[in-house]
Amino acid sequence: MQRIQRYIFGECSRAFFGLLLLVVSILLLERLLRIADLVSRSPGNFNEAIFMLANLIPHYAGIGIPAAFFLAVLITVSRISRSGELVAIWGMGKSLFMISKPFMILAILLASALLITSAILQPLSRYQYRSLVNSIAESSIETIFIEGKFVEAENWTVWTENVDRGTGQLDSSFILERQAEGRQRVIVAEAGTLVRDRGTISEIQLENGMGADIRATPELAQRLEFESLKWRPPDALTGFRARGKDVRELTIWELWGPATRAASPANDKIDPLEAMVSIHDQLARFVLILVLPLIAVPFGLSYGRNPPSNAILIGLVALIAIQQLLELAKSLALDGAVPPWAGSWGVMAVVIIFAVALFLRSAITMAQPPLSALPEIRLPRFFAGKDDTGNASS
Repeated sequence: MQRIQRYIFGECSRAFFGLLLLVVSILLLERLLRIADLVSRSPGNFNEAIFMLANLIPHYAGIGIPAAFFLAVLITVSRISRSGELVAIWGMGKSLFMISKPFMILAILLASALLITSAILQPLSRYQYRSLVNSIAESSIETIFIEGKFVEAENWTVWTENVDRGTGQLDSSFILERQAEGRQRVIVAEAGTLVRDRGTISEIQLENGMGADIRATPELAQRLEFESLKWRPPDALTGFRARGKDVRELTIWELWGPATRAASPANDKIDPLEAMVSIHDQLARFVLILVLPLIAVPFGLSYGRNPPSNAILIGLVALIAIQQLLELAKSLALDGAVPPWAGSWGVMAVVIIFAVALFLRSAITMAQPPLSALPEIRLPRFFAGKDDTGNASS
């Protein structure tokens, strides 16, 4: 890239990462309130809230990348127009095609990042988030062992004197299992360890204890003293279900099997139509990132020192409209009103034609910027920016 292009690329990149951080932070703060409420009403560790927020980042990044990139391009073009740098660049004989090259390079990079995020990271992190929510909201080995408290879960009553969440070490512990026909099994141990397998507690290693079966009658049978005993808790307490309950938990490659009706036993409940629509939707949003600069650059152009204040507002409205049309097209495809490919790609065809026509109009004909003919929105004085002289402008 030329020096001017590197300068524009740097300005746009800084604006993009700043906006993306802002958008993701706002969305995470909103979800943090609900996560804090969930964790506070359960005996789980508050550190789980951090892991839950971390698993939400790919989801919110997928929402924030298109919006942050569109605004970053629009703001960058608007700034170099307002400062007079755009006129100087044109005076050097550079065209709008050359100016837009850095934006297109950044668009290719971000489109690839968005595809990786939506096709791989989002399904995996969504499953992990749901697993964490389940472990907090439902009974699990992590939540039933609480220091100095009797906790009931399913047909079990558990008590422990102390538990170390980091190492899984237990002090004196008591386990009562209620079985059929009034039978009960009691296990008492001086110490124990929560044994993990791939992040999930698979068994409990108990040491120096005693176990017994108690029948409905006062009879005591099968008393057992032990130095070491492995206790495997029931499936209801050991972990979460396997990944792949719906299309949102499957990567784009895993969706291909159900979409082509070559379903495996692991995801045989996935609707082929829903899988195919999800694939087309993800690919269409990948292409959308490549098209956004062709809309944002003309929207940000201004040949005067006071660009229209409605550029960002109209740009946001246009972006939201495109997103809503994609959601509508996805719904129509899921309902069978249109073929799976026609919904998303029909919207993208219209957007591409509009974007290319808008960009070529500004790049070839040098016509007035598309937003220059619209009435300017007058902001309140305390929202007004400042011109180059430092005076407030409305």
